[in-house]
Amino acid sequence: MPRHPVGVDQKLTARRALVRALAAAQPDALAAWLDEHVLRQADLVWLSQQGLALFAFYRLQQAELLERLPGEVAAQWQDIYQQVTVGIASMDWEIERVLLALTQAGVDYLWMKGGALAYAVYPNPACRGRGDLDLWIQPEQAALAASVLQDLGYRLHGKEDRPDALVMLTGGELQMVKRGALVELIELQWPAIRGEWVRHTTAVDHAAIWRRRSAISVGQDSFSTMTPEDALIHLCLHQAINHQFGAPWLRNLLDIHLLLASQPLDWSQVAARAVSWRLATVVWATLSLAQRLLDSATPPAVVQALAPPRWRRWLIGRLNLDDSLLAMRPGGYGHRRFLIQLALTDRVRDGARLLWRGLVPEAAWLQARYSLTPDQSLWRLRLWHVWRLATSARA
Repeated sequence: MPRHPVGVDQKLTARRALVRALAAAQPDALAAWLDEHVLRQADLVWLSQQGLALFAFYRLQQAELLERLPGEVAAQWQDIYQQVTVGIASMDWEIERVLLALTQAGVDYLWMKGGALAYAVYPNPACRGRGDLDLWIQPEQAALAASVLQDLGYRLHGKEDRPDALVMLTGGELQMVKRGALVELIELQWPAIRGEWVRHTTAVDHAAIWRRRSAISVGQDSFSTMTPEDALIHLCLHQAINHQFGAPWLRNLLDIHLLLASQPLDWSQVAARAVSWRLATVVWATLSLAQRLLDSATPPAVVQALAPPRWRRWLIGRLNLDDSLLAMRPGGYGHRRFLIQLALTDRVRDGARLLWRGLVPEAAWLQARYSLTPDQSLWRLRLWHVWRLATSARA
């Protein structure tokens, strides 16, 4: 069988094909990939960095293809999978204990992101690594929820760049930490879809998302989560805006792919909500990536309904998002973040508002963000804010 030389472009091409094969419903695609390639140690490292190693091992094991891997790779992978599986099982026991304690105390919440997806869309919960527990709560219950978690040994961990006044003004989170615990970090968030980009460019109906509910079963217990339609939009926003298509790169996209493959979706509602909330471009860009990289199934009519104007599609294309995900290009607080955020707004005037408010925030925001004291000048603070943006791309 042919074996390809390991050039940079060929490596990315091979890994693009590997991810597509892993995401395929039938194991024949994986077998065909192994006919053409050797899965090397470097590929295992890459899969681990992408957050795909557990899922990939499970797929190879289920397809009875592990014997086709080099012996040292298969043995190391087996050890990693077994160790992580035991750890995740223990973590899930702790998650269930925390969720039941909050429920019994009368805290209402929606379970979100990795932990919820592990049970809702993955073939085995152990396939989806996770490091924290994300819960959407109502702000008036924050004190009660924090008290319950403190009784379980968690302690409040503040963010220096997110003062309490700013959190209460724009929405945010409480981070509860328990060092050495099975679940070290619990994030109590409100609302689920938030941030400066959301605040200035969208019209998300948070109350409607909160009212609509689905359920996840863990053992004999059931916990509330978003409906598949709302979860899909949330995941697209999280991938595109919160992470700027950065780490954990393809794992976020696999979450979306498996949601599409495993959950019955009302696509008309997905399109209607994305357009109404001014998130159509975000959802279109992310679903288009999932189509190209993972062969995810999205109805053509939905893609057409969400597609931005041709000039904006060209601009998004210039971001080269496919290779950025495959090559694990960093996201974070760089100036590229602004390009992505501007490119993904639905309306030009929303992008202009985002840019203006980024440079000239409201007085209340400045006072909350920088803890303005009576002896400080608001205009000096505005200049300091612009300087921080110019030098660090973060404020």
